[in-house]
Amino acid sequence: MPKLTLIGLYFWICLAQKVVSGDDLYHEVGGDLLLTPDKSTVPDPITSILWKHGKNKVAEWDKDFGGLDIYAAFINRTTLDQTTGELRITGLKKTDSGVYYVEFNSKLLDKTYTISVIKPVPKPTITSSCNPDKTSCILTCEGDTTDAEPVTYSWKVGEGAWQVIGKQLIVSKNYTGKPTNSYKYICKMKNSVSGEVSEVFGLEPVPKPTITSSCNPDKPCILTCEGDTTGAEPVTYSWKVGEGAWEVIGKQLIVSKNYTGKTTNSYKYICKMKNSVSGEVSEVFGSEPVPKPTITYTCNSNKTSCILTCEGDTTGAEPVTYSWKVGEGAWEVIGKQLIVSKSDTGKSTNSYKYFCKMKNSAGEGDVSEPVGEVFGSEPSEVGVVVGVVVTIVVLVAVIIGFLVRKKITGYPQETWIYFWRKYCGGMFGKFYTNFTLIHIQPVNRVPKVIQTQHYSCTALYTHTSKCVCVLVCALV
Repeated sequence: MPKLTLIGLYFWICLAQKVVSGDDLYHEVGGDLLLTPDKSTVPDPITSILWKHGKNKVAEWDKDFGGLDIYAAFINRTTLDQTTGELRITGLKKTDSGVYYVEFNSKLLDKTYTISVIKPVPKPTITSSCNPDKTSCILTCEGDTTDAEPVTYSWKVGEGAWQVIGKQLIVSKNYTGKPTNSYKYICKMKNSVSGEVSEVFGLEPVPKPTITSSCNPDKPCILTCEGDTTGAEPVTYSWKVGEGAWEVIGKQLIVSKNYTGKTTNSYKYICKMKNSVSGEVSEVFGSEPVPKPTITYTCNSNKTSCILTCEGDTTGAEPVTYSWKVGEGAWEVIGKQLIVSKSDTGKSTNSYKYFCKMKNSAGEGDVSEPVGEVFGSEPSEVGVVVGVVVTIVVLVAVIIGFLVRKKITGYPQETWIYFWRKYCGGMFGKFYTNFTLIHIQPVNRVPKVIQTQHYSCTALYTHTSKCVCVLVCALV
């Protein structure tokens, strides 16, 4: 029994020696591997060297039998130093993983080399999944780690230190509080051959940028991609010149006439802001100036609704914004067309005055000439009064003309006073053969006799012509 115990103990010691003496090495796919054996236990001279990958031969050198041989998948990417026994393999593949052994003079060395060929970790991204109340969220450090394991995950919250936690981080509102910094999260992936850090998660989105310029007569211009990036950093800035491709340059772009040339397209500049949560593109800078617009309009058949259009040749000037001003009101950005109705405008003159203007990145253009009375002119109160007066004057003139003609043709020998009395009495006194002129004055629409003469002029008020005749009779 003691003998068996000693044999078992010897076995475990040998096994432990093999495990302890082995090197676990991680190498990146596509990288190089250099294995340097310890041949101090090998007596000189060395006449043969054999490297094996598992059960398969990698490289073999025998001084007495034909020199160096490289085997199978290791051909054209493996070298063997016949003096030191170093083995170098380039362009490592996933299939190169495994245990490597070396023999000198047909004697297997105790030391082995366990090689793991893995891919580098990708740049991770952070995704979130929250409860309905947004009080607790699970953040996940995402990335394709196929053939890159084992991977460790670390997290950084706000200005805190890195902590190895795991692929997921659970955060709650109570934990983070309200300060902005505490809402910034970064995760890191790391394996034995590489490490990558995510973009900051929890940033504000970038704003839509605008381009400003600063130029000198004899020097280049500096274009700046402007926008409030508070809480949105880090931000990358890209530029597009003319029909060229986007280039990540920086917040400022220096341009000169020699650089841009003379073509119109080369004067078109666009910038873009981007961070880990959003991206925004500016309007085109360097457009042609907008023209002075004119207003055209079309109305429905009843002239109760009209469409006004701000017209102008905007070739090379787009994008263009259109603003409108109605009467004494303020300018409003509405669009190329403005729809107005009679109920909106009312009757005041100001509401019938319309102006439009155009604007682009090159500046604001001239204001159009005003357009008014799109629904047609409306009659004024003065016009109505004048019309009534003119009508009365014409009517009186017609009646007087008629009476003058009647006097000349029917009563040429009579005096005018006798004619008025006789004719009026003849019209209004149709129930009498002999007329007595009664001077009357209406009181509450009832005739009141003032004086009686030979002819009658009866006070009847049923028609305008009769009233006029009564008025004439009363006057004479």
